[in-house]
Amino acid sequence: SPLWIHSLFPNNAFLNGDWIFGYKGDNGPFGFAALVLSLAIPLSIALGLGIYYRLKSRKLVKIREDTRELEREFAGSLFQLGNRIEDGLPVELAFSKVAENLQGTMSGKFFSTVSNNLRSLGMGLKEAIFNLKRGAVLGFPSRVISSSMEVLIESSRRGPGVVSHALMAISNYMTAIHKVNERLKDLLADVLSSMKSQINFLTPLIAGIVVGIGSLITNIISNLGNLLVGTGGGETANTGVNLSILSEVFPIDKLIPPFYFQLIVGLYVVQITYVLTILANGVENGVDKLNEENLLSKNLYKSMLFYILVTLITTIILTIMARGVMNVSSGG
Repeated sequence: SPLWIHSLFPNNAFLNGDWIFGYKGDNGPFGFAALVLSLAIPLSIALGLGIYYRLKSRKLVKIREDTRELEREFAGSLFQLGNRIEDGLPVELAFSKVAENLQGTMSGKFFSTVSNNLRSLGMGLKEAIFNLKRGAVLGFPSRVISSSMEVLIESSRRGPGVVSHALMAISNYMTAIHKVNERLKDLLADVLSSMKSQINFLTPLIAGIVVGIGSLITNIISNLGNLLVGTGGGETANTGVNLSILSEVFPIDKLIPPFYFQLIVGLYVVQITYVLTILANGVENGVDKLNEENLLSKNLYKSMLFYILVTLITTIILTIMARGVMNVSSGG
């Protein structure tokens, strides 16, 4: 909008003021308001992506959390189920007994669903677990659980002893896998901590400070250039230095206005947040698109809002300081 408004009102003194758009002839915008307006572009990109991923994943995240809780409990649950079957209970009755023992947990909910399908709806074991409309696995979309139940169904055709040993073997395997995962998380903790701090704190903080300092330097040089040109090429009485020569060192038409500089840095913050979030999720969770989208929706919000807050605070403070210095210099 500063570009459009300046093209419509190129000679408006108010709009060209240092606190509004800050145009110096055809060069600019150098003003504070133009910098603030430019923040809307990376903010809109971050919010657009964040809202998209939030709406896409929010209803599935609850199911994922329940599924993960079930996976954490599932090793012990399978061990109990295997023991019940080894004691001579039929598979259908064993599900009911385990569901009673685990009442109030995700495992209890899963086994209770299987038991209800078996006893109330008269389904077979395979249908009770994998039925496309009422199967127990529909509420817990996990490959680990599905694979375990497929082993259970296949082994049930060979007798209760085979079922019992298969379930206990799976239970031991899942316990070992859990220990390996915990060890890997411990080894990668430093890497993940570094990446998360980059996403949530360091990148937006440093980028915001860089934009504020860049705006300070650009404003000082642009105003200093006007003062130097205003000397008319004369020498100062005290130093004998031709100040008009110094204006050639800092040509105003070669400066990058804060408006454009912030756009570059702001888009960089969006990109680095996006890339690091995907990398951090890959390190921690492997190929997990749902968790990746959930993290993107959170990190894009937090990092961009923090970046904008730091940018505004830094720019306001440094701009006030720069204006004070330039007013003193012009007054002298």
